[in-house]
Amino acid sequence: MNDHPHSVASIRASKGSWFPGKEPEQVKPDSHPILFIHGINTTSETWWIENNELSEMAYSAGYETAFIDLSGIDDMWTNGLLLAEKLREVYNYFKKKVVIVAHSKGGIDAQTAVVYHGAAECVKRVITLSTPHHGSELADLAYSKWAEWLTETLGSKSDAVFSLQKAYMEAYRQRTDEHMESGEIPFYTFGGTGWGGMNSELFWGGLYLRRFGANDGAVTVKSSQLPYGREVRVDDWTHKTIKQGEEIFPYVERLLSEEVDVIPAAVDQSSSEEEVQTSVLHRGGSIEGTGTEQFSVEEDVADITVDWISCSRYTELVLTGPGGEIYTDFVTTGDATGFFPDAFHHSVLISDPPSGRWVLESRNDQRETYLLNVMFTNGVLPQIDEIFAGDASIGNKGVEVHNASVIKKHVHLTHIPVENKGNMKSIENPPGLEPGTLTQYEEGTFNITIDINGTTGRGNEFERTVVKTIFVDRAGTLYE
Repeated sequence: MNDHPHSVASIRASKGSWFPGKEPEQVKPDSHPILFIHGINTTSETWWIENNELSEMAYSAGYETAFIDLSGIDDMWTNGLLLAEKLREVYNYFKKKVVIVAHSKGGIDAQTAVVYHGAAECVKRVITLSTPHHGSELADLAYSKWAEWLTETLGSKSDAVFSLQKAYMEAYRQRTDEHMESGEIPFYTFGGTGWGGMNSELFWGGLYLRRFGANDGAVTVKSSQLPYGREVRVDDWTHKTIKQGEEIFPYVERLLSEEVDVIPAAVDQSSSEEEVQTSVLHRGGSIEGTGTEQFSVEEDVADITVDWISCSRYTELVLTGPGGEIYTDFVTTGDATGFFPDAFHHSVLISDPPSGRWVLESRNDQRETYLLNVMFTNGVLPQIDEIFAGDASIGNKGVEVHNASVIKKHVHLTHIPVENKGNMKSIENPPGLEPGTLTQYEEGTFNITIDINGTTGRGNEFERTVVKTIFVDRAGTLYE
């Protein structure tokens, strides 16, 4: 939007700055100003770049608007405190409460400002667009064993990503939701189920998350919901299109007046999605020149997606199947999930893959860090719903694998303290790891990577990876 007073070319926003949008010639009666809040690894520009007409549509419809730049890399505690301060400035400017429209993590920043920093007096209601209220499995992956080479290179191990790990957000939810019982500030939620095609920057995220439920390529529908919030709509939106004006404004507009118009029951498309059984294998590392990764595919696998996430756009990849089949038609895209900024995906989808040993060769003229993901449809399905089931410590009792007769596992545990994330401690195959053992650590997240391999009943080898997090608070309470 070249005519926007705060276009990409002109804006030089810093963290904590906010600015009003264009003043409508006639403000819609009985309406509240809209404060737009961006998500992780973005700025306020997200509301008008890439042909997003949301702010222009709000202006044309007679709504006052404001935009704020929080930090795209800070956690909800830092951003929430800053937002609360700025909300008072916005309130004093407009002389009325605002309706917050927040994308992704911006919804958590908004809730933190309202619940913990007294900003409720400035807010009429909060609308969240695909906010990971319960965290994202992609945040767990970003802090996992196999991703650390890549995320260190990308610099993506931020406080924002750390705070969106599933277990951390479970602790946040239990602490925060008890303050929401009164319903003083109504929350309205939207969720998406679209990823785009193979050329989409969210396609891989959608594939990775689909075993956890319907999702928009970065956040599952389930995570976008709140038990006390009103789910307005779940539709075929990606994590990017759910904030596009032509897609979302007709629904958001119903929530901008003093009194909310009657909202039809939410259309939840997640239940109509065909159930697909998937699992994944992770490997990662650093190479310079040429490198090789190998993996096994067992029987009854409907398809595999081989996705090489790299710090380099120009990697050359050659995949060779067990019978000498050659695959070189990898599709290269960027990453729009927010968890691997500036990364590149090199992906290929193979239907009815033959069982046996596969070899992936990579070549790059420069040093390259990577995370290899092989996603399987059907076949062996390892599942860990709870790390500690009953009296069991992490072991075979806690790992359920269908269609397999022999199972081996390797457990890698990394403890990441909240106060000093650089003081991480990793343990390989921790013996007798039980709940009481974890409570002795300082407050922080335990990121657990479990590599599983074995043999099926038909004698074919398989390999899988499971990533899970546990959070221990200062009182020694565990969340997972």
